[in-house]
Amino acid sequence: MTFSLFGRLSPKGICSTQPFPRGALAILLVLSHAVFAQTSRPEKFITDVSHVISGAGHVLTSPTRWQGKDWAIFGSVLAGTFALSYLDEPFDDLMQRNRSGFADRLNDIGIEYGEPRTAVLLTGGVYLSGLIIDNDWLRETGVIASASLLSSGIIQSTTKAAAGRARPHVGLGHDVFDPFRGEENYYSFFSGHTMVAMIISHTFAKRINHPVAKVAFYSLGTVAGLARAYNRDHWLTDVVLGNALAITSVNSVSRWLAAKKDGKEMGGLQWQLTPRGRGVNLSMAW
Repeated sequence: MTFSLFGRLSPKGICSTQPFPRGALAILLVLSHAVFAQTSRPEKFITDVSHVISGAGHVLTSPTRWQGKDWAIFGSVLAGTFALSYLDEPFDDLMQRNRSGFADRLNDIGIEYGEPRTAVLLTGGVYLSGLIIDNDWLRETGVIASASLLSSGIIQSTTKAAAGRARPHVGLGHDVFDPFRGEENYYSFFSGHTMVAMIISHTFAKRINHPVAKVAFYSLGTVAGLARAYNRDHWLTDVVLGNALAITSVNSVSRWLAAKKDGKEMGGLQWQLTPRGRGVNLSMAW
């Protein structure tokens, strides 16, 4: 998964022929101008950027704070993933046997929802709207989603390169790994599109206390994951782990931000951005 404002990820890999929508980018730029035209907004923006970086750091350094129960859960996830891998190829066969026009249309929706540009539009739009109208709920929603996307993106980008798992459409089977091969066809483990989609879905579903909204967002996140398997870009286990990382990241950032608001420190990597003269000061604490 490569995050870019001006490129897109096609179902089969990276594609730069379709740029980030100019109209959507223009809207974000106009919103940004409206934000910084108000003198009280830059300070809040700097604080929120600091929270995004610190929240991501909290997720990335979580293993340093794990205790026995946490490691037991981690081991259970690994064991469960290994057991589930025996269903990778049967599930791939099932998806291909059930191709249809309706499924193709659902697939298109899922792929688009899992695109990084969709996450940028939704997260950026919600956050900037909150900054303009001074709505803490919207701002915090944007911060949680952004920190989760940042931390998960770092983990996923590193893991896919290190694992070098062959994608289903390569035709080599579900258990072929070629670490650090560096080819798009060997970036199957695990699904970045699924991760991005579920981060957005889980963030909004947690923040909106309405059953219809929850069903809608989780349905979109599920369709995005299934679309990756339908296109034979990922195995079942890739999709499941992408969802698991997304949910874990959002939950971790949410708890960290809530503790931060209550004046509690949860540990981990702490970044602080503070205005200084004509610029900002960046500090880090462990």
